[in-house]
Amino acid sequence: MSDQEWVDAPKHVLAIVNPASGSKRGNIVIKRLQAITSPRITLYPTTPDFDFAAVIEAGAKDGVDRILLAGGDGTLMAGVSGAQTALGEDLIPFSWVPTGTGNVVSGFLGLPHRVDPALKLALGPGVLRHIDLARVGERCSVLRISTGFEADAAHNTTREDKDRLGIWAYGISGLKSLRQTEPIDYLISLDGQPPIQVQGILAFVTATGALTWINGLSLINDAIQPDDGLLYAGVLRPLNPARLLDSFTNLFAGSGLPPESIIYFSARKRIVVDCKTPQPTQIDGDPFGTTPIIADLMPRALPIVVPGERQSFSSYLQWLSLSEETDEE
Repeated sequence: MSDQEWVDAPKHVLAIVNPASGSKRGNIVIKRLQAITSPRITLYPTTPDFDFAAVIEAGAKDGVDRILLAGGDGTLMAGVSGAQTALGEDLIPFSWVPTGTGNVVSGFLGLPHRVDPALKLALGPGVLRHIDLARVGERCSVLRISTGFEADAAHNTTREDKDRLGIWAYGISGLKSLRQTEPIDYLISLDGQPPIQVQGILAFVTATGALTWINGLSLINDAIQPDDGLLYAGVLRPLNPARLLDSFTNLFAGSGLPPESIIYFSARKRIVVDCKTPQPTQIDGDPFGTTPIIADLMPRALPIVVPGERQSFSSYLQWLSLSEETDEE
């Protein structure tokens, strides 16, 4: 990993937890945090109209030296976006406790998926890694902004689906959308250059390369790193039956979609993805209007605490068993 530094354990933590995330796994985090006396913890459960920027601004004035977020990837996106609004470029170090449905961020950063190990890292010392972000309007994407069948899946997946089916909620919704998806001519503009037309069934923009959730690397293309100072666009080519089977076999084996399935582009400042007819978009798992996608690179903008060593693949399989939910109080 590049551009990292050691960070001491915090003295005052602002903890923002989504209690509804991961079939109410967020409630487990709240109970754990309420029982901790050191470090000092200022705890906020989120609500549908939660004002991340106002809470983070107040926390900064109160002297917090770490922001702990717990929930799904959308909660992390909302928290980081709120911090950028409140603090600008002078972000307080972040910790992340993944309790959501997909938890892609924890995969590519090697964070523990189980609550207790994740809290130990989040409230203790560790390596501070500075990762790239993609800014779209007022939101900062840690994962990706996309259009195509994935965006349709995000629009069609309900909170009830996530609670009932977990990660499979996205998969089932995505497969339904994929069956109805026709190839689209996407227009990809890189750093203000004339657009390139590419046909595909999904287009995305990412600053981190995090496109799979089960692989320890969470990178479809090993050349993409979350702190390489580049912004990427990708177009998933139309999948014939053989390529579709190969893609899903690779995905569920943990190695992601094969690189030949995706055409990649990179830029140093801005990427625009458009098409002739407006299409639904999603950002980090949440519905987000329609095309065009206009994304600007924020290089190494998010300081986040990670372990010194990457988690083993077996730890992800243990998390998938959801054995931890048996210790609910």
